Amino acid sequence: MRKQLTGATALIGSLLASVSLAGAPKGISLTLPLIPKDPSHLHGYRASVWLQPESLIWSHARIYFSAGFGHWWVNSDLPNQSLSIYSLSPVLRWYFFTQETVSPFIDLGVGPSWMTRTRFDNRNLGMHFAFQDEVGLGATFGKKQAISVILAAMHYSNASLCNMNAGITVPLILTVALNLD
Repeated sequence: MRKQLTGATALIGSLLASVSLAGAPKGISLTLPLIPKDPSHLHGYRASVWLQPESLIWSHARIYFSAGFGHWWVNSDLPNQSLSIYSLSPVLRWYFFTQETVSPFIDLGVGPSWMTRTRFDNRNLGMHFAFQDEVGLGATFGKKQAISVILAAMHYSNASLCNMNAGITVPLILTVALNLD
């Protein structure tokens, strides 16, 4: 696990270094599962960096890009108790309204991901490639809108690109994000 945390830290550091050169709004986020479903005894986290191109900001909508590393595990006697997932996703964010201290929104994101295993717990995921789907409700807080809190549902599957497609589903995750600008 320590080796994977070191790899995640290096990945996030290099992504942040390249993002900082872009001059666009950027940030980091941490995601934790609150209510797992498939598998039901899932634990883990996802750390992400995000970049918001200025050209994709409109009055109520914006599109940003998120690159993440997730490490997930189960407590069982079965082999394949853990896997890591690398993901890249465009996310559409729609603000219901914006205010100085709080701005609620909905996020919709679908993007490619790479799983380090094709089997996880007793699940046959089929292949290393999968899509990461996420839909969530959240809000940004503070005068600078620097902190976001999001409750979302997340799903990984290969969209039946191969015969096996058990997928991973987490109906409720919590994401806390920090704008670094």
